[in-house]
Amino acid sequence: MGAYASLEQNAVAVFGHRGSAAGATTGTGVDTQGYSEALVLLATGNMTGTLDVKIQDSADNSAWADVTGAAFAQIPNTGDGTLKQARLKLDGNLVRRYIRVSSTVEAALVAEHTVTFVLCGNQYNPQTVTPVAFTV
Repeated sequence: MGAYASLEQNAVAVFGHRGSAAGATTGTGVDTQGYSEALVLLATGNMTGTLDVKIQDSADNSAWADVTGAAFAQIPNTGDGTLKQARLKLDGNLVRRYIRVSSTVEAALVAEHTVTFVLCGNQYNPQTVTPVAFTV
């Protein structure tokens, strides 16, 4: 079955955050109630500055704190086209109900990036995903 549970056994929800301007930005809180894990995908575009990306959590979707160990290694200004992934276990004892991304771009520079959460393992509403073939 591989490192991740089969999609056929999971309801999957996808949420994204996009940023580029210098300074710190945060994404919108994502309710993870009922899900067992999140796949976190980081993709970068044009990079003239460094990029720091970390995950934060909250019990109430208003007071946020960094999730211990849930940060990507800093992406250098030569990191155009970087794709990174991480797996976040959604254990209520370690990660609170809401998660969001917090990113910081080096001052006065640009670091285009997108962070996507794919929530897996819906405990309340398991669904079957029907594979669809397509050609691009």
